[in-house]
Amino acid sequence: MRRSHRIAGVIAASFATSVAGVAAVSSWAAAAATAKSSYQAALKAAAAQNVHYVSEATEQGVGSLKVIGDTGKTSGSDVLQVIEGSTTESLKVILVGSTGYIRGNDAALQKVLGFTAAQATTYTNKWLSFPASNTSLAELVSGLRNSDAASELKMSGPYTFGATKAIDGQVAQAINGTEATSSGTTVPIILYVSPSGRPVEEVANPKAKSSSVRDTVTFSKWGEVTHPEAPASSVPLIPLLPAA
Repeated sequence: MRRSHRIAGVIAASFATSVAGVAAVSSWAAAAATAKSSYQAALKAAAAQNVHYVSEATEQGVGSLKVIGDTGKTSGSDVLQVIEGSTTESLKVILVGSTGYIRGNDAALQKVLGFTAAQATTYTNKWLSFPASNTSLAELVSGLRNSDAASELKMSGPYTFGATKAIDGQVAQAINGTEATSSGTTVPIILYVSPSGRPVEEVANPKAKSSSVRDTVTFSKWGEVTHPEAPASSVPLIPLLPAA
């Protein structure tokens, strides 16, 4: 899911949906005394099942990033695309058990993995394998296991309930929180939770100005099992990486 790289759409609520939302808020308030407990329950629900996600981010004048993926108990996969000016980086990552696999275009191999131009030409669109336990490559498979979902959705308090929103035909309750950035600033986070308690959308920096990044992740197909398969052949990645 890769937090700090996300985006997505807004669905307007009708009058009928707003009325339903009031009822939904009342039921949530009765079941969970605080926004914090509702948030914690949503994290627990997120870690328990497979999910399909779409993560998008844009920054005016800089570029955009989109990640589409599916999680599983011990496996998962995603496709990532970064557009910056006239350059497009494309990567596909698969996790099967303890092994990760990555395939990318020339630009992605150079910018993401640090390949030389010659290496990138040689290995463009070829599968490269690596141990998922390798700490220097952990970010490549981050968010592909069900257990990763909770850490990807973490935000800090104070937690408050926000307005409801219609998402995919259901009324989602907003839970407001914050996240500290690498630069030391704090940005607002909104996590939308369905009546069943599952996350359906998370928006980081929802009121971002043109010079800021606005990120959104949407979640769907909870519990739907996918079956990522290891490529028939691959080249070990670690020997190809630049020396530290």
